[in-house]
Amino acid sequence: MNTNYFLNCVAGNLFHTKEAPAIPAQYYIGLSSSTPAIDGSGVTEPSTDAGYRRLLLNSLSEPVDGLVSNENDINFDESTANWGTITHYVIYDSPTADDGNLLMYGELSTPRSVETATIMTIKSGYLKLLAQNPA
Repeated sequence: MNTNYFLNCVAGNLFHTKEAPAIPAQYYIGLSSSTPAIDGSGVTEPSTDAGYRRLLLNSLSEPVDGLVSNENDINFDESTANWGTITHYVIYDSPTADDGNLLMYGELSTPRSVETATIMTIKSGYLKLLAQNPA
């Protein structure tokens, strides 16, 4: 799902009606234990004190029929404390929770409990990213 912020950013830049902010040059994937909202709120990321950090999305496929996916596994750092039950992935335009905008999010097919000493992985081809929302 795309947030309103991201859809407006893409449309404004594409049609040159509002080009600030620009389409992000880099995207960062994170995790959430709560359901994000289309307005960009509702995200609960694990604590950085527990070994969590967003990761740069740097292995995305070329689009096919408007769809982009991850070409490689995405391995988060090993947790140093419990992250709770992860239910969603989130994509931001910033590597840190201190700033940035939520752009996209999706529900995991199976929630995952991330305990201490766990490496959370998003398997190759799992992400299915579109610059539109399902009808």
